[in-house]
Amino acid sequence: MPTKNFIWIDGNILDGNNPALLPSNRSFLYGDGVFETILAYGTEAKHLPLHLARLIKGMKVLEIDIPPYLNETFISDTITRLLNKNRFFGNARVRITVFRNSDGFYTPTNNNAGVLIQTQELSTTFYELNKQGYLLDIYTDIKKPINKLSSVKSCNALLFVKAGLYRKANELDDCIILNNEDRVSETISSNIFIVKGNTIYTPSLAEGCIPGIMREVVCKIAPTLGYEINNQVAFSIKALMDSDEVFLTNSINGIRWVLGIKQNRYFCNASKKIIDALNRYTFPKSV
Repeated sequence: MPTKNFIWIDGNILDGNNPALLPSNRSFLYGDGVFETILAYGTEAKHLPLHLARLIKGMKVLEIDIPPYLNETFISDTITRLLNKNRFFGNARVRITVFRNSDGFYTPTNNNAGVLIQTQELSTTFYELNKQGYLLDIYTDIKKPINKLSSVKSCNALLFVKAGLYRKANELDDCIILNNEDRVSETISSNIFIVKGNTIYTPSLAEGCIPGIMREVVCKIAPTLGYEINNQVAFSIKALMDSDEVFLTNSINGIRWVLGIKQNRYFCNASKKIIDALNRYTFPKSV
């Protein structure tokens, strides 16, 4: 018998093992939606104000109407209720998907929003640094264009799917995505940072990368550890290769340190210090 998997959709809690979306759903047909992936611990969504701000910004770019209930208090309470319903009390992944709930083909008939919240239990506790460093390569078949949609976590993720297939075929842990200027943008599911001396660099948002929540948090934490941060930089593949250290950030994993890109090998000194500080910052009552 399948495990119960409750979801929340437009005010109703349903069994997620049963069909919940219509075949006419625009997120399915056209990728017409945005989403957020949030870490929860003890039924509490972490960094929720940052996630909601990015979600609403993406909705504005796509011109999807913002429902009045899409605020921190309501969404926090709904996530807690759903995690309790699913009995997920440790670390969990929460995904909020907003789709344009409308008829029409490429041109929608209205801009109403539908909202789906899903949860998935995680086996980890807090943020744990990977014991084995990641091996990366550069994905060059498709470049990420720099435009108004670059910063939107949209439901159209074909570039990242194709990069994921390349990663799998080449037995890698992740792939570096380049923008249409052949500069480093991000990876399949993370922002990328490099360390050179005492300075930590990450591509500017003008380079087409997603404005990651963990990117923002790390840029806040790292200076408290004595590092200088430059998050307004564009860097080339050469700058990436010449760095002392490379690490990746996202909301679920926190930090992943990179052992190698092609034949280059890197340290993980800053990664160890930052993930400890990240745990203290994110779980102040538990660590």
